[in-house]
Amino acid sequence: MEENKVSGANRLWQHATNRSASQLLVAAPKEYFLGPVFAASKQTGPREITIGDHRYQIGGFHPLRLDMRPPALDVRHARAIFSLLSFRDPYEDSRLIRFSFNEFCRRYANSNGGRYARAIADIVADLLDAYIRVSNVKSGISHQYRLIEHVDIEGRPPRRKDSLLANSAQEEMWFNGCTLSPEFFGLLSSIAELQNLKLDVFTSIRSPLAQAIYLYIPSRAHHHSKEDPFEITLTRLLEQVSFPVPSFKSQRKQVFTQHEKEGRSVLQQLNGIETLSGRFYVILAETSDGTDWKLLAWVEKAVRKTKLPGEGSKLVAAYVQSGRPRELLDQALSNIEPLTDYWPCLDLVDRSHVIV
Repeated sequence: MEENKVSGANRLWQHATNRSASQLLVAAPKEYFLGPVFAASKQTGPREITIGDHRYQIGGFHPLRLDMRPPALDVRHARAIFSLLSFRDPYEDSRLIRFSFNEFCRRYANSNGGRYARAIADIVADLLDAYIRVSNVKSGISHQYRLIEHVDIEGRPPRRKDSLLANSAQEEMWFNGCTLSPEFFGLLSSIAELQNLKLDVFTSIRSPLAQAIYLYIPSRAHHHSKEDPFEITLTRLLEQVSFPVPSFKSQRKQVFTQHEKEGRSVLQQLNGIETLSGRFYVILAETSDGTDWKLLAWVEKAVRKTKLPGEGSKLVAAYVQSGRPRELLDQALSNIEPLTDYWPCLDLVDRSHVIV
């Protein structure tokens, strides 16, 4: 019986790992979506942000090797983390995640070409060295963790005779999997502290700035509408995601509108993009004093129609037999609000208190 359970779980895991990225929902710590944890551009030093009662120091320190100053993580690392977590076996309580590196590259960049593989390997190496320190603003108590504890790498002879490696002593690098750190695994074990992300939607965004904005602005815009949008100045937004801020107002606008003719501006990549609960929309408007532009954002909730029971339903029969008209039942069922797919309890978080 136990052997059947194990084999059944293995089949489920194989099915999960063979799914395309378009079918994958990735569960990650929800605070990664409540603040600009991941920078929009490559960093050379540490970053600090505050989300509610938690102050994050990302990069710039190593708890054991004081001479190491790894840079803060950016959206490239976020893509690697989410791609890695897409291979987690939901039926296995283990820190070990097994995956093919070729498949990992496909989920990360929709390509497993050599150039991408080398760049992605460097990003994974960053995750082995980078630490995150989380401090409680009120108590002053902090804890620090890194995301990946160990990577299982295997060297093999080149498979292709025409490979450049065939005439050298270098081997092909194979990833057999990786082990999450105990601290990061602990975060992932708390369902109440997780939020889902559609991996294919996130990786379809090509601009690093648009990716950084997509990770956390929708949580601010979730309860806003087109008539009452969430507002943030471009200067403030670029500062929050650690993107270079141009000196002039027109240049700040250009950051969001350039490549518009090709259909790939930052605004175009974000406007109308899918979220768990609906569609995310963004436009630009001038500030009231005319000194800057601001991003206006809102989420249009997905409308789910409640399936009404048929004529043969026992519910309908009981309702009609009570002497009330069928139309009242249909009206009551149509007014039922569906449960939201949006996980974070934003009303429990001080959403105005995110600073860089």
